[in-house]
Amino acid sequence: MREIKMNSAISILKHEIEQVFGVQKEEITEFKKLEGTNLVYSFTVKNQKYVIKKLKDTSIADWEQEKAVYIALKQFKITDELVYYDNGIKITKFINTGRPLSYGESDMIAVLDKLRMAHESGASIKYNYDIIEKIDKCILQSNKKEKRLMKVKNYRATIDAIQTMVNKLNIPPVLCHGDACTTTNFLRLADGSIRIIDWEQAGMADPLLDIAIAALHQGFECVDPVWCLHQYLKRIPEKQEYLRLFSFLALDSYALMTWCVYESPEDYDYYLASAKKYSALVLSYYKDIM
Repeated sequence: MREIKMNSAISILKHEIEQVFGVQKEEITEFKKLEGTNLVYSFTVKNQKYVIKKLKDTSIADWEQEKAVYIALKQFKITDELVYYDNGIKITKFINTGRPLSYGESDMIAVLDKLRMAHESGASIKYNYDIIEKIDKCILQSNKKEKRLMKVKNYRATIDAIQTMVNKLNIPPVLCHGDACTTTNFLRLADGSIRIIDWEQAGMADPLLDIAIAALHQGFECVDPVWCLHQYLKRIPEKQEYLRLFSFLALDSYALMTWCVYESPEDYDYYLASAKKYSALVLSYYKDIM
């Protein structure tokens, strides 16, 4: 059954390619599966290589939201080049010389610099990054996993309290990526420049959201969120900025923990531990500075 569904999905993607480029099926060559939680393939048409991606049915992302980001950032050389986007199917030009970045210091600095460039571009979209909505969507997807889902729901009061603190700070929103994973969503070109791909979680938010996510996505590697904050700001952070960073580390840990219930159960305990750690830190830090 799974193989039948996969073959059907591939047929849909190939049909979309035929329609977009006005070619026959035989003219689509080098069709190859790429890594990712969605349906992602590279292919070649008329000697040009592309990437086609379809969001999974369980995805909490909004394709129109991502399309808006590509339009808003088109002039800044921040993203990969969008060719087509409709009904959850995206086609971009393949970055032939691109290589994923690592969690090494120089690459992390490059990631933070590129995020700052996006934040300071002045580009905006009509969609906000709503982490509470993201958690709620993940909970709906997780309903069949009751045991772990109940653990998530037990922390709801803490999640709401932290979000309330963040809202009170009233930080002007900027365009954030929302899934700033260094090793998957940042590519270095041959000329040394960086491109950020996969903006499906993007929205307007506090810029320190992206810094927290960039640090959090390091998994079990050694990337210090405070070091990331210093590098991003290029100065000593203020107390309020530490509070915002810790708040987003806690909130996104809860969101990822909920997502893991149905998508990546092996990572659930890591994000649960992270959520507990940063929640405690936020609540104690808030009392000290407010």
